[in-house]
Amino acid sequence: MAFKKFPDKRFLAMTFITLLVFTLIATALTSPIAQAGGGGGPIAPDSEPMTEEKEFDPVLTEAKPEVAEVEPNNMPNRIITTFNGDTSSEMGFNWYTTDLARNPMVWVSKSGNFEDAMTFEAEATEVTSSYGERDMNGNFIFAEVAEDEEGEPMEDENGEPVINGYYTDAQAHGDEWMSGDYGHMELIDVTEHSYKAKATGLEPNTTYYYKVGSEAGQMNEVGEFMTSGEDGDRFSFIHYTDTQNAFWNENVRNEAAFGADTLKHALATAEEAAFVMHTGDVVEVAEVEDEWVDIYERSRPSFMQTTMAVAPGNHDEYTLEYGDDPVVEKFNQHINVPVTNDAISGGSYYSYDYNGVHFVTLNTNDNKESEDNPGGKAIGEEQMAWIREDIEQARANGAEWVVLNYHKPLYSKSYHSLQDEDVQLVREELTALIDELDVDVALQGHDHVISRTHSLKHVPSEENFSNGVIEDVNTFYGQNGVEYLDNPDGTTYILPNTGGTKEYDNLYEKSAEHLHEVRPDLGWMTQEDMDYYNSLFAFGYQPQETEAFEESHSNNRDSSTQNFAVYEVVDNEMVVRMYQVSGDLHKGEERTVQLIDEFGIYKSEE
Repeated sequence: MAFKKFPDKRFLAMTFITLLVFTLIATALTSPIAQAGGGGGPIAPDSEPMTEEKEFDPVLTEAKPEVAEVEPNNMPNRIITTFNGDTSSEMGFNWYTTDLARNPMVWVSKSGNFEDAMTFEAEATEVTSSYGERDMNGNFIFAEVAEDEEGEPMEDENGEPVINGYYTDAQAHGDEWMSGDYGHMELIDVTEHSYKAKATGLEPNTTYYYKVGSEAGQMNEVGEFMTSGEDGDRFSFIHYTDTQNAFWNENVRNEAAFGADTLKHALATAEEAAFVMHTGDVVEVAEVEDEWVDIYERSRPSFMQTTMAVAPGNHDEYTLEYGDDPVVEKFNQHINVPVTNDAISGGSYYSYDYNGVHFVTLNTNDNKESEDNPGGKAIGEEQMAWIREDIEQARANGAEWVVLNYHKPLYSKSYHSLQDEDVQLVREELTALIDELDVDVALQGHDHVISRTHSLKHVPSEENFSNGVIEDVNTFYGQNGVEYLDNPDGTTYILPNTGGTKEYDNLYEKSAEHLHEVRPDLGWMTQEDMDYYNSLFAFGYQPQETEAFEESHSNNRDSSTQNFAVYEVVDNEMVVRMYQVSGDLHKGEERTVQLIDEFGIYKSEE
């Protein structure tokens, strides 16, 4: 077991100890039993959480709490259905069990009674999953490490950390905790098995039902998916992003519950959606398997009724200890998507077609310095060459629409789009290529804010730092009341905030002084720069109002407002609608859905 080090502080005076002891006892009585490899506890204790004005100062115990074993889970879990190949006739599947199942497979049925089921063998891969240590009540165990006068962690003569004492998240509360100041945790490595299968020979435009597992073991409940149809057939899909649930909040204010609820409402809003696109950061810390279990199991009812199309995010390769080599294989262990050019680097890049629309999924984790990518750009030379070849071939094959999707944004209303060094290194080249290849829309993640640009055309860096100018496009209103861009040549860049609870501020509508204070790396931007960049957006804002934004670009992972977008495509029309989901699950509030933005793109017949 590796000891994971993070900065740690103690904040509150000892006058609060009595109150915290009471909280420890009360919360422990309602805490869930540990379910290793199976899922977390309830979304919140029955009682109201402690007021956030009180900072976190845990009552320490000298002895470490007894560590619960990670119990086996051989019911197929972490199940996801994904595009992998021809969407009209093929489908990919991924799931986990602890022990190796005998003769694992997928059953696919048109009728749903499985008397007509086709079977497809699955390939099992032995993997090592790392779970956070929990006590017998299912609470995570943390250690407080002593600090020197400079606030640095202290080590003994053997290089081991000096421990002041132990505590669990049964006591946890407050802004500092929510944001990630949670102390130190050890991981338990568990051998598990990841399964991949691919169904082939399916019929187009057909709803199928499926089960995964083993006749000699256990099978999951019935799921369903739909294959694509003819070019130009009407279809819709959902776009959400950055569910990014953090393990340390699982038993405090569960973030995966909000991601799951956002998806549930999206599917209820777009009842006929063919699939769901997620543009990255499925989890917060990819190395901590508890997070994958939590988001998959809470989202399970939705995952089981649709196909997921997922782009890799930077957090989908993050380790618990900052500075460790990224766990570049975790995304592909959990999500069965194509691996183009045998390139796995915190995910992979791939493309697929659905009813004549060509979707291109990029991997912006391709930023490790190598012979292919000596500068550490977000996208290396091999992937860049593939983008050109792939889209040119799609156009030659008659694709009417090209939809690009990726994690790290080129245009958004928060800081990442102009600050991330690996993105800036590729910005001019990629925006030029997007313009040249006539990409229609670029769907993004990473910046946790609502953003929709005007139709943008590329300009070189010597002309404009943003590499973008607004295209002069005619518009008209359709019979549906939607304003359409009439045959644009440019690209619209879209980011639907987040499906999780972590939000970023709409920084470019604030003063340059404030921007420089919260993001010093953007100190080069003048107020004129900010005004110009902000003018590139047709719509966008941050729906959460919080005092945290007064001194930070980020909130305290405590938003109860999430967003998703629905795209409807038929022939030469695309309509995009952005929705907002509001309501605090942890206070039992009713969650409501509101349409907040819509626009269309119309392509004239040539």
